[in-house]
Amino acid sequence: MLKVVTENLTKLEEEVHGKLSKVVSSNQKIKIIEAAEICEVSPSKVSKLVRKLGFDNFKQYKLYFSGQQINFEKQKKSSEIDRLMRFLESFDDQIISDFVSIFQRYDKIILFGLGPSFISAEYFAYKLATVSNKNVTVTQSEDFAERLTDESTLLIVFSVTGKFTSFDTLFNKAKKNGSSVMLLLEEYVNTSDSVADYTFHLSKYNQDNSLQPFEKTRTIFFIFIEEIITKLSELDKTRDN
Repeated sequence: MLKVVTENLTKLEEEVHGKLSKVVSSNQKIKIIEAAEICEVSPSKVSKLVRKLGFDNFKQYKLYFSGQQINFEKQKKSSEIDRLMRFLESFDDQIISDFVSIFQRYDKIILFGLGPSFISAEYFAYKLATVSNKNVTVTQSEDFAERLTDESTLLIVFSVTGKFTSFDTLFNKAKKNGSSVMLLLEEYVNTSDSVADYTFHLSKYNQDNSLQPFEKTRTIFFIFIEEIITKLSELDKTRDN
């Protein structure tokens, strides 16, 4: 799993990240020491920054912001059951805590998806009603979602690959209204050009590339949703006690 979060950067880190991302996009072979010199910081500062953004190391950061695919493992064809078993075996529940931490900061939640991803969002909204008193809206209309966004809103977009359609217009309008934006992807795909404040890649095990986005399953979305609901329920019980 990979999550990319830029919201928590300090002003200096934002400046270094802006310069660093441009440097690696034009020179994919650059070493961390060279990059640090160009950014006028120490290599340890660069290392700390890339980890804070959500990457394991500088190499992973370089691949991401140079527009290249990060290969977590050699791609191999497998059945959906095999893919899910590998996903569950490597599941890191820290991503659940990270999501909940972000979720709890906002009073209004907008869940957005298209096609089967919209159905996943609808299911999430249904489950959230049992454990949360937040104002939750689910929609597949960009215009409607945009009208609802403001400073107290977190817009969560569900997408398997992020490739079926561009969300740039929706994201930019939502952020103009003061809303924060989260892109929730089932599979890993490079999103270095996204303006989302938070990006969660739920699985490093992708489905068959021959499948169209609407043909792919949303099973991992539902697993993720159930874990979120369980976590929120536990927190609610803790507060009651």
